[in-house]
Amino acid sequence: MDQHFDFIIVGGGSAGCVLANRLSANPKTSVLLLEAGPNDHSPLIKVPAAIIKLIGNPSFDWGFEVEPDKSRHGRRDYWPAGKVLGGSSSINGMLYVRGAPQDFDGWAQEGLANWGYAECEPYFRKLERCLFDAGPQRGSDGLQAISYLREQHALAQPFLKAASNAGLPFNSDYNDGSQEGIAHPQLTQARGRRFSAADAYLRPAKKRTNLRILTGAHVTSLRFDGSRVSGVNYHYQGRISQVSCAREVILSAGALQSPKLLMLSGIGPAEELKAQGIQPRVANDNVGRNLLEHPSAQLGYRVDQRTFNQEINSFRIGWHAINWLVRRRGPATSPYPHAVGFYRSCTDKQRPDVQLMFGPFGFELTEEGVTPSLKPMVTLVVGLSYARSSGLLKLRSSDWRDKPKISLEMLSNGQDIADLISACRYARHIMTHAPITQHVLSEVSPSSDVQSDQEWEDYLRRTVDPTYHPVGTCRMAATPDRGVVDARLKAHGVHGLRVVDASIFPSHVSGNTNGAVMMVAEKAADIVLSD
Repeated sequence: MDQHFDFIIVGGGSAGCVLANRLSANPKTSVLLLEAGPNDHSPLIKVPAAIIKLIGNPSFDWGFEVEPDKSRHGRRDYWPAGKVLGGSSSINGMLYVRGAPQDFDGWAQEGLANWGYAECEPYFRKLERCLFDAGPQRGSDGLQAISYLREQHALAQPFLKAASNAGLPFNSDYNDGSQEGIAHPQLTQARGRRFSAADAYLRPAKKRTNLRILTGAHVTSLRFDGSRVSGVNYHYQGRISQVSCAREVILSAGALQSPKLLMLSGIGPAEELKAQGIQPRVANDNVGRNLLEHPSAQLGYRVDQRTFNQEINSFRIGWHAINWLVRRRGPATSPYPHAVGFYRSCTDKQRPDVQLMFGPFGFELTEEGVTPSLKPMVTLVVGLSYARSSGLLKLRSSDWRDKPKISLEMLSNGQDIADLISACRYARHIMTHAPITQHVLSEVSPSSDVQSDQEWEDYLRRTVDPTYHPVGTCRMAATPDRGVVDARLKAHGVHGLRVVDASIFPSHVSGNTNGAVMMVAEKAADIVLSD
């Protein structure tokens, strides 16, 4: 392999795929994309409902474990992350959400020039190829296909109407600049098939002679020439190899891997690095800090109509597989949510701070773990968009093969608990309205016995889960005392290095993060090429 390139991109996830395409568009520029996982040819990746075979599968999922959470009775969470071309866009729930305009305006207000919504919105439009009638605020000729559900469950429409009857207005497009309301979900799918960032950005670029894509290549550390990053070391086919670059190394390994690689390379909290036997090159206490996540609660209901969890458990699964292969129809096309809403946990909130998802699925805790219920159930997932609790990520050792040590007390802030309780009560309120209420047989979780604040808090501390949207561990900030990269995504204190992925988010966004990550990468590509 040619051991010298203009750009080296570390990580073939959502951001890495975007960058590989845009940076290699100039035939005079050579680009190397290094991905630790395999290619994305597995049929499990293409079938939306096969997500249950991807999450927890070590062939495609990094499978991070979090330290015991004292705020939730010592529970240890499992955090999936894509280990395959396309990254988490190849194993996620496919829900496409830009985030709220106020999210990005908040970034600009922190002194990050050109990161307000007015500057970010054109890049959302640039990436989008909406396969439905959309207004001028949406993109129609981008590379990332976005569609509505291919197959809507019979209870989705009753739920949408019930939400409207409960005071949550219908929103025809939560991505056109106003999130508030209840809506049909928008998905990174095309004709009932997952359409990952690899489908969107790598496939059109793969034949370019100036783009090299190497899978099964795990970057172990950065290489330096003085204060400049000059390349990387990577493990491939049983040995450590080296590759250099003329212009930049771009870390796009994700919020849990990019800070780890910085620390392994001597960029991070100096005393912590010394304790691991690593000589600090650039002392920055912000590396691995500011870890933010969306805590989510679940409300489960037994209903009077057959739901998709039963289809997974039944003899019909063969028919559903054929239906997907031949017609791209049926439950196999289904992601989790069949309705999505954004609302305020309290009337005094300045913007929606809660994301609601309605899914025609139900799960139960058995001796084998969480498994699809044999009974007809629907579930509401209630997620807090701007949780105040934050965590951190540290090295477990100086060995690149060890996963990082992740710590987050997700419910350590009392206001987060209060907001979640209020949000859950409103979700329950929706289920008491027609026409969905006529299909509800009983509330399974938490059950109607849970009424008081203390009962709700007990339930939340036992059951709240992460939504797998970690961000912020290489925070973007104007100065190194507050963050890891500057407004042009250059690492503070070192030359030839940028970070482009969810780790640079200075604060969280409202909703699923994949869309915002691709926007950041589209914007970053222009920044890189203009420097």
